[in-house]
Amino acid sequence: MGKCRCEDKAESDPSEESRGGAPAKKGCAAGTVLGLALAAAAGGTLGAADFFYEYALTPKRHDTRGDDRPSERPYAEGRRWMNLHERRKDLFLTSPEGLRLHANYIPAADPACHRYAVCVHGYADSSESMGLYARHYYDRYGMNVLLPDLRGHGASQGSYVGMGLDDSHDTAAWIRRIVRKDPEAVIVLHGISMGAATVLLATGLPLPEQVKAAVSDAAYTSAYEEFKAVYAHTANAAIPAPVMLELVRAIALVRAHYDLKKASPLEAVKLSRTPTLFIHGDSDGFIAPSMMTDLYEAAACPKECAWFEGADHVQSVVVDPAGYWEKVDSFLNGISPDILGKPLS
Repeated sequence: MGKCRCEDKAESDPSEESRGGAPAKKGCAAGTVLGLALAAAAGGTLGAADFFYEYALTPKRHDTRGDDRPSERPYAEGRRWMNLHERRKDLFLTSPEGLRLHANYIPAADPACHRYAVCVHGYADSSESMGLYARHYYDRYGMNVLLPDLRGHGASQGSYVGMGLDDSHDTAAWIRRIVRKDPEAVIVLHGISMGAATVLLATGLPLPEQVKAAVSDAAYTSAYEEFKAVYAHTANAAIPAPVMLELVRAIALVRAHYDLKKASPLEAVKLSRTPTLFIHGDSDGFIAPSMMTDLYEAAACPKECAWFEGADHVQSVVVDPAGYWEKVDSFLNGISPDILGKPLS
């Protein structure tokens, strides 16, 4: 498939305003610097680490005040499409820990359709944000679409952000639910940012053969490396990054019961056999474009990649929607014409 390099891409700056998958969302880096400083002054290094944990790993809600920005309008339109859809249903399942997990589901108009798109959202958002993506699969190809709320987001229970690790197992559970209902299912996974990381982590698990392909838009290599990048731009100089990151990792182990280093799409793609399209904006202001190169080169599965010039974090579909969907559709059709089927119009 060739190389997918980005040596000439500038290193991204997580302090810039971004959306859909980042603890530094909404340009709050300055406030974080102040918060870390105050926490360090009040409670020392452990106090600062606790502040950073709360900042990064407690669930947050989408802020609707920015929905009229050009970068947000397509997402806002997708939210309205999903919420107002006459066929939308609420589905629920229970995690092994007893959490009630929610997904929005819009069944295909044709009850004989066996094609499904599972669309997975990013950080500090909910399944509503994936209406923009689900609409393409539903309106263009008449597919069933499932939009899960990750743990602690939307209508799903949970007290922490899983950075894709537990979420990947939940995604696999949603997939198994589809397959139990429809053994003839043909499934594509499509995620953005933390949702892309979730999708990649899921492809490293044993998945049913009905999962035919995955689309990863702006994933990070690992939660640990992403937090390291965030901290580098919000750092209190008195606390070295290795100390801060290991303390946050320890707090996460105690409170959220998972290891940030295991939330590693980079390791998962080495095990993947699911054909995967890697997408990234070359001007991503939060997740370094070089992370896509690392993911692509590590992936053991059939793979392709696509750069979108001038696109910030999860803005490829906004900057060039026609080019975005042409690439996605071409990739999926190249794997099998049965994934998308014939366009409705």
